[in-house]
Amino acid sequence: MNKSFEDYKIFLSQYVGFKSISTDPQFKPEVNKTINWLQTLLKKNKFKVQLLKEKDANPLAFGTFTVSPKAQTVLVYGHYDVQPAKITDGWTSDPFTLTETQGRLVGRGVVDNKGQNLIHLLTIFELIKTKKLKFNIKILIEGDEETGASSWQNIFKRYKKLLKADYVLVSDGEIVGTNPTFEASLRGGFNLTLQFTTAKNNLHSGLAGGAVPNAIHELSKFIAKLYNAKNQITIPDFYKGVDPITDFQRRNNRAISTPEKSRQLVGTKVLLPEVGLDFYTQTGLRPTIQVTGFKAGYIDVGYANIVPATAEARINFRIVKSQKPKDILKAFQTYVKRNTPKYVDFKISVHGPHNPVKIDIQSPKAKEVRAMLKTVYAKEPIIKYVGGALPFVSSAKEILGVDALSISLGNDDCNMHGVNENFKVDLVKKGLAFSRMFFQK
Repeated sequence: MNKSFEDYKIFLSQYVGFKSISTDPQFKPEVNKTINWLQTLLKKNKFKVQLLKEKDANPLAFGTFTVSPKAQTVLVYGHYDVQPAKITDGWTSDPFTLTETQGRLVGRGVVDNKGQNLIHLLTIFELIKTKKLKFNIKILIEGDEETGASSWQNIFKRYKKLLKADYVLVSDGEIVGTNPTFEASLRGGFNLTLQFTTAKNNLHSGLAGGAVPNAIHELSKFIAKLYNAKNQITIPDFYKGVDPITDFQRRNNRAISTPEKSRQLVGTKVLLPEVGLDFYTQTGLRPTIQVTGFKAGYIDVGYANIVPATAEARINFRIVKSQKPKDILKAFQTYVKRNTPKYVDFKISVHGPHNPVKIDIQSPKAKEVRAMLKTVYAKEPIIKYVGGALPFVSSAKEILGVDALSISLGNDDCNMHGVNENFKVDLVKKGLAFSRMFFQK
């Protein structure tokens, strides 16, 4: 298989064409088509293939290829599931039809994560064909990253021997500008749903309004208390265990971007970090709570004159080393009990806790990879402390004892999770060049 850019586009077009949306059960047939396509692709390229299964999770495609019993082994991770997308969201073309325009490949999943994992797959296939592959390879492509539904602790414990590797390679993020990026940490965390109930059912706003509690008002007041005027979380012990920020980290992060460039990149009118912190220090090295959704009352056609009896908020927690999800959850539960009026009933449902992770950027392999990136991009790699999370990476370190080499290849204006998700062609080609340098003899 020729791994030229044109061949890459052919396979990416097929890959992107699957609506492998893990958040919606109606797309389960598309998920199945995707996993079948991956299995076939791996088998055609001399991999031994099997499906790994975990309760309530989409199948994981797992393939192995052995160069030599004496060779070191690399485990390559990626995910085939994608975020929902419809042309009516504002896409300029069908999100599941790959298009090329103005030097960019456009389609759902081109960066997150089909396009990035495909770079490594096609490179490995080509090196197998030309007998230039340096490592034994294990490939693991999952289908639940976008929902956080995969229980990586259980998967790694069940398949620990099968997944054992000397190195783990992950490409699932963005570089900074035109600078190659070596990721030094990922935040952990969890999601939860907080529900407030103030009555048995909705009440008439004319007959009862003003005399009874309103669930929306009560939950809104609670949420408003979570942050103070300095943009700090007000929950006692929320910052307990947070590692101090070093002078190196501050200098490194400030050198990545100016406040104005960071503001323009995210497209807001203002940045609101804690006092004295830059954008990348705030997002990479400080914990946060973000309300990601609010469901209550009536918002369909017309108006319903009611006093809502229930309201719920979806809340995302991001934590950093050396915090633990269970400690933060306990602190939040205590805070809710103390700050919820006795006339309000509440319920908390937790989903997908995972630990933060720090990566050893001074290991021999990490230094070798950074040198490769410098050669390919003709620029010194940026050390990036990442605000996002990959539960796979933290579980790999905790159970396999291996630091992931987290090498993002996508452009930072790729609109990951948004409309017109795109991958710059010149960065695809650099990604292919890096992948070849990493895997070949």
